[in-house]
Amino acid sequence: ARVESKTVIVTPSQRDTVPLPAGGARGQLGNWMSPAEFQQAVDERFPGCMQGRTMYVLPFSMGPVGSPLSRIGVQLTDSAYVVASMRIMTRLGKPVLQALGDGDFVKCLHSVGQPLTGQGEPVSQWPCNPEKTLIGHVPDQREIVSFGSGY
Repeated sequence: ARVESKTVIVTPSQRDTVPLPAGGARGQLGNWMSPAEFQQAVDERFPGCMQGRTMYVLPFSMGPVGSPLSRIGVQLTDSAYVVASMRIMTRLGKPVLQALGDGDFVKCLHSVGQPLTGQGEPVSQWPCNPEKTLIGHVPDQREIVSFGSGY
């Protein structure tokens, strides 16, 4: 469902992420970004991006709460649509927090990238920022960062 061309895997070494094609050709099996480049992109996009919007904090479990195969995460988002989608796809709420305790979890940050300044009508009824969309998976940090998508 994501835009593949704007989705990256962030690791110190490109070789850890995607096959390196010969002769400098562009590979087709994924996109890589260095941690420094990714942090710069995040720092350019996120400051003030949720202004005027409701921030939702969603403790979730991918899989049955308590299962050794499940993964727990916490999603921050400014999208009610993401909240509704997470409710369908995951287990949410207090049981997840209880299972998490002081344990490790996947950190997820999402913004539609369209702050509401209180001046005029919203730009769109389906807020997003396609020009600056970026989805990053940072496996070493157990983080997922998504900016500009409506979901």
